[in-house]
Amino acid sequence: MTKTLVISYTPRNGSYTKILFDEFVRLAKGKTEIQYLDLVKTPPDLLLTQNLNLIMEWNKGKRIFSETEQLLLANHHQLIDQVLDADNIVLAFPIYNFTLPATVKAWVDAIVVSDKTFTFNPNTGFEGLCSNKKALSIIVSGFEYNGGKVKEFATSTIKQNYDFMGITSEQITAFGVDQNRDNINSILENAKAEIGSLVNMWYSN
Repeated sequence: MTKTLVISYTPRNGSYTKILFDEFVRLAKGKTEIQYLDLVKTPPDLLLTQNLNLIMEWNKGKRIFSETEQLLLANHHQLIDQVLDADNIVLAFPIYNFTLPATVKAWVDAIVVSDKTFTFNPNTGFEGLCSNKKALSIIVSGFEYNGGKVKEFATSTIKQNYDFMGITSEQITAFGVDQNRDNINSILENAKAEIGSLVNMWYSN
């Protein structure tokens, strides 16, 4: 049976993101082994002075760390191991101020790591190490972004990071949930239908 890491960031009461996340979990249960990561209850460590410099040392080639340093890196290592152990990754989050919430970006920063999820060769450049994985992003926004002056960067940011790690990714969006409250049921039902189709495609065997 495949393993699916499901990651949610749904802190708001009445979260539409949670509704769609729960729909994926409901449909996928029994078809894949599910591991849960709630970024609200167990947030990633931010890249601050101590752990950031240790990560930079890792990227430069250091592999032996003291017990104290390993404790500082433990949160990052756990998040990386969860990704490496999964066949599929599902990440559900809302858009805040045109992009990823800080907690979601901290998760991304924790898992994009040299010699773990990508590698670099001076002759050939960067190469993702996770080409055997698939990902789905479930992204919810209160407003629509349809080519106007106001743009969002969440969809492109998460896709770029998955591409960089070699992960094939898809996105299901529910935009305009606040802007179009009269159509909220239709917006959510359309997203749920897309989730259902993807679950059938991923776990058809």
